[in-house]
Amino acid sequence: MTTTPATDPLTVRAFLLGSEDPDSAEELLAGPLQVGGAARALLDGTRPLTAAADQAVGRELAGVVDSFLALDIFDVAAGGWRKHAALTAAARRTRDTPGSEEVLALATHEITSSHRPYVDVFVDGAKIGTLDVELDLFFRVAGLIAVVRDAHMVAVRGGECALEGCLTVQRIVLAQRQGQLDLPGVWHLHAPLPLLRDDHETPAPAPV
Repeated sequence: MTTTPATDPLTVRAFLLGSEDPDSAEELLAGPLQVGGAARALLDGTRPLTAAADQAVGRELAGVVDSFLALDIFDVAAGGWRKHAALTAAARRTRDTPGSEEVLALATHEITSSHRPYVDVFVDGAKIGTLDVELDLFFRVAGLIAVVRDAHMVAVRGGECALEGCLTVQRIVLAQRQGQLDLPGVWHLHAPLPLLRDDHETPAPAPV
């Protein structure tokens, strides 16, 4: 298991592919797509393509798939914290007492995030098929301290996070990785995270 420093932001692309450069990412994704034959399978029944054209189609598809990987890892995790019982309870208490703040030490917990985008493929204006993309992220977080103020999570401190990620297209594995995120001593959210679904009218406090 590798350790990845928690840079700000850390995208799914950087974690899974080890690169934040879209051009490098496309190169890394195009290879498995070519070997797996995803593009070729969709083009069956259409006019034959030269090897160079087939490679070009694969690269274009890789570029489209890569566009889904710009998700911020920590934003994905933050979405899971909206469902955490201790955090939502603290959110209700701080909402009912404006200006109050709670600091919670969270027990080890898990967050699963699944994404199912798709890519429609057209040749000469006619749709010839759809590429099904699957992105699964699994977090196991321990030792995390969360700061909740006015029904928003405004910061997290310390903690360790094991992360597993898998990206597939047409069930072809394009990237798969397990790693340990090296969280900083204090990680500031990009913006205060509202923890209650009915809390959209609560003013968002400034991050600490």
